[in-house]
Amino acid sequence: MSPATADPVPVRALNQVTYCERLYYLQYVDCVMPTNEHVEGGLFDHRRADDPALAGKPRKDGDATRTRGARVSSEALGLVGVLDQVEQKNGEQYPVETKHGSAPRDEDGKPTTWDNDAVQLCAQALLLEEQTGAPVARGFQFYAGTRERVEVRFTDDLRAKTLAAVARVRELEVLDAPPDPLPSELRHRCFGCSLAPVCLPDETLYQINRPASAAPAEAVTRVIPTSDDGAVLYLQEPGSHVGVRSEHLVVKKDGQQIARVPIHAVRQVVVFGNVQVTTQALHTLVENEVPVAYLTGWGKFVGSLTGAGPKNVGLREAQYRRFAAPAECLLLAKAVVRAKLTNQRALLMRSLRGDDARGSDEPAARGLHDLLAGLDRAETMDTVLGTEGQGAALYFGEFGRFLRRQPPGRGFDFATRNRRPPRDPVNALLSFAYAMLAKDCFSAVGTVGFDPYKGFFHQNRHGKPSLALDLMEEFRPVIADSVVLTLINNEMVTPDDFLVWRDACQLTDAGRKAFFAAYEARKATVVTHPVYGYKMSYARMLEVQARMLAAYVRGSVPGYAGFTVR
Repeated sequence: MSPATADPVPVRALNQVTYCERLYYLQYVDCVMPTNEHVEGGLFDHRRADDPALAGKPRKDGDATRTRGARVSSEALGLVGVLDQVEQKNGEQYPVETKHGSAPRDEDGKPTTWDNDAVQLCAQALLLEEQTGAPVARGFQFYAGTRERVEVRFTDDLRAKTLAAVARVRELEVLDAPPDPLPSELRHRCFGCSLAPVCLPDETLYQINRPASAAPAEAVTRVIPTSDDGAVLYLQEPGSHVGVRSEHLVVKKDGQQIARVPIHAVRQVVVFGNVQVTTQALHTLVENEVPVAYLTGWGKFVGSLTGAGPKNVGLREAQYRRFAAPAECLLLAKAVVRAKLTNQRALLMRSLRGDDARGSDEPAARGLHDLLAGLDRAETMDTVLGTEGQGAALYFGEFGRFLRRQPPGRGFDFATRNRRPPRDPVNALLSFAYAMLAKDCFSAVGTVGFDPYKGFFHQNRHGKPSLALDLMEEFRPVIADSVVLTLINNEMVTPDDFLVWRDACQLTDAGRKAFFAAYEARKATVVTHPVYGYKMSYARMLEVQARMLAAYVRGSVPGYAGFTVR
């Protein structure tokens, strides 16, 4: 593809590709552009250069003429850019670029420039040369962190390096997956990178080099925050109305205000049944990247409202290819079922462990162990589905014994799993917990850029978020089932917190409030990742697993390991 027919390369992209090719790919090919304090600081430093009132207008400043926000492009070079500043002085014209950080030092302690910054500045000079027809021999890099202006000479070597960066961009933009993370000797460049929680450099390299039977890693650096900031706002009051005022969500019913919540303190909104949310409120939530999940009054997950969504089409293309291959689906299905059975067995042994008995001695625990041992030999999806079903039968066959005995009239009985609709309080809690977990898994796979409706295990379920349900499998026992046991065994709910009508049972509003508190507390629980060895909340683990599944789907890592606990 020639420069004349390809989309022009943004000059700033040459900085990223020189610094880290994986960073360039994620930002410009996948169009993933998160922000952090360093990005925000750079935007602040560029506030004058980016001021539209000053863009493209030459201004006399002493003995120099300065033009901010100059737009230049070249079909021959295949480049386009907005230059922070172009100076003209004593018949010479040259670019001046502002950077947020500090100027590096040479061996003599004098300020110099970073290689990636020099390449970006040189690209600006090449554009100026073509536009004016006059040579540009030098430019200046202004580092706002140290308030230093450093001269950069555009040597033949630097010009060649700049053109090579353009060529490398052309090679990378047609790849199906991002290149590998930086090697260990360059890993310091990952510090402070806003894309580190998306890139997961240590996790990716560990997976690439990890032996099949390796113990959990000891040197993987956690770059995803331990837990989520902000709270989940649950809206369930029938007939209530949600609007926005002064950067607050205001909840009213019958004209009376019943809640007022700062938007910056909310990370997700969950709407049940007959609750009206205004267009203005939805617009503000989407602008602030706060997803809104909708559920029926009975607690069935309906869908989620988010922004425009990730633009990394390459991941979804790879998802469709991989999940169309029966062998790939079988491999991934075995991974999630293995994790689910492992977690079911762990919860079963923990719940049935007594002073004079070990949980591993339970027949159901031995049965789950045998199913795990035979899972690797499964050669068809039907066999995996059968194994998962046998595991569920063993697990739920003992689930009633997980429940602590309560005084007469306050206890709960569990005989068998039933649903659609659930017919008793325990099953109502289980179904509600699975609906909540499904909406969180839907959010996780959507955040990463997957199509939530194309799965590998829950196949051919039209209208179902199959991939969200796939990811959910390994977390059912450790999040959803654990919440149900906590609510019942700690007497956080009683039989009075349920409504039974005909053959259906559901939580009351008061019962839901108790559930939400327990559910959010469980998601905030910090646990250790079984592969990477670091600690974070269950809520963040959903994202980690979704991102590592994406890495496998795109071919960046050789396998996918489900999340398990001991």
